Amino acid sequence: MSLSLRSVPIATAAGLAIITLAAWAALLAGLPMTDPATFLVAWIVMMAAMMLPSSAPLFLLYRLSAGDGSRSELRTLALVAGYLLVWAFVGVIVLIAQRILDAAFDPGSRPLGVAAVFVAAGTYQFTPLKATCLRACQTPADFLVRHWRGGMLGAIRLGVDHGLYCLGCCWALMTLLVAAGGMGLAPVALIALIVLVEKLVPRAIWFSRAVGVAFVLGALAVTLRPELVTPMAM
Repeated sequence: MSLSLRSVPIATAAGLAIITLAAWAALLAGLPMTDPATFLVAWIVMMAAMMLPSSAPLFLLYRLSAGDGSRSELRTLALVAGYLLVWAFVGVIVLIAQRILDAAFDPGSRPLGVAAVFVAAGTYQFTPLKATCLRACQTPADFLVRHWRGGMLGAIRLGVDHGLYCLGCCWALMTLLVAAGGMGLAPVALIALIVLVEKLVPRAIWFSRAVGVAFVLGALAVTLRPELVTPMAM
């Protein structure tokens, strides 16, 4: 099964577009992250803005496979909710990790830590696990055939499954975003673009590896110029 302009479910595509545009509008307006609750809200909004466009082919193919009717739309919404649930859980981990790191490490050592994250993220781009997870994200039709589950709960579980593969593909990018970018708008847009190209451009493994090289060079830049590292706003 593949998508074409004639087969795209318009209502579902419009709904995904509205959610994504609303999330980007909220990011542009600025979201407070002054306490754990507001941070998690901002994190989920950011994940919706960054990740829904690259996962849209899977959501649309699911809608086509689920048949007609309002229940199919609701199951597709449940699929999206399951997907975002994974990233919401990641936000909890980020919040806890940030608190632990803030308490355990002196701020002056942060550039060295960011450089280490750059190296780790760059290295991960070359690993078999990255390639496996990226392949699952790039082939939504195959993913649906292998992981299909019926019903509302099945849709949520399918969304969680896809979210886990997406996490396997992108966790290093998100770690780098949090560690080096402080979740500013420019780093968010850059990582979102990298994710979009990786997932939607056919045979983009060369791009992933080029990004990996760029991250290793980023580690060198941070080591030579520690002032490039900005504190995370939370």
